[in-house]
Amino acid sequence: MSLLNDLFAKPLEPGYEEAAARDRAAGKHPGGNGPGGTSSGVRPRPPVRFSPALALGMVALGLLVTAAVLQVRDTANVVSSERQGLIEQIYAEDERVSQLQGDINALESEINSLEETLLQDSTTGQQVREEVEGLQASAGAIAVTGPGVVVTVDDADEAESADEPGLARVLDVDLRQVVNGLWAAGAEAVSINGERITGLTAIRSAEGIVQINYRPMAAPYEIQAIGDPEALPGRFGDGSGGQWLRSAASQNGLQFSVRREDSLTLSAGNTPLTYATPGGAS
Repeated sequence: MSLLNDLFAKPLEPGYEEAAARDRAAGKHPGGNGPGGTSSGVRPRPPVRFSPALALGMVALGLLVTAAVLQVRDTANVVSSERQGLIEQIYAEDERVSQLQGDINALESEINSLEETLLQDSTTGQQVREEVEGLQASAGAIAVTGPGVVVTVDDADEAESADEPGLARVLDVDLRQVVNGLWAAGAEAVSINGERITGLTAIRSAEGIVQINYRPMAAPYEIQAIGDPEALPGRFGDGSGGQWLRSAASQNGLQFSVRREDSLTLSAGNTPLTYATPGGAS
């Protein structure tokens, strides 16, 4: 037990005790470099003080950020609601137009039946009937059937993430170029997504939405053309329409295809004459 008593009674070696005694006699703290144990040349760090102004500024900044986020969210909700309302209105009007078009088709069928009844009784009447049908077909006033080609044009893949999303979509100018190219290649009748193209057809864009005869359309666009199925594809591909599509595909990623069809049926156009009347009519 004497060893344990010595350890507790004298925890330091005699040499350490003597050195500590000399330091105390010289006025030094055992862990320091100068009098009192304070390191020379080291400036004490000032205490950190709490600033009420800084706290108020942070609170104000937080309130401003919160208000801005809420305002942006409310604006987005309003815009989304207005957009949804416009979409529903467009669908409703489109359905109404379809119903009216059905009524027009029924009346046209009745008129055609009456014309055939009146003209079929004589040779002259048959000649007049054939001439009228030829003119109506050329003007897009009646439905036509025959062989031809189908040109399908679609937006680029991932058009939303493209560098220029507007150019990665099919535009009204693209459709006009295709239609004009088909006419130049020898097409006798053309339609886009079932809408017959006539001399009165408007192909335009409003708020980024393509419209044919003022009816909204969406990609993919299927352009049907009645004509010589052997010559039409080559002439179109070598002409302005084919060149335009190849350029749009290479530069903006638009997608297109051309295929032959043995039989196509194009409905009659529905663009009425507002001011024009037959020659000699009052």
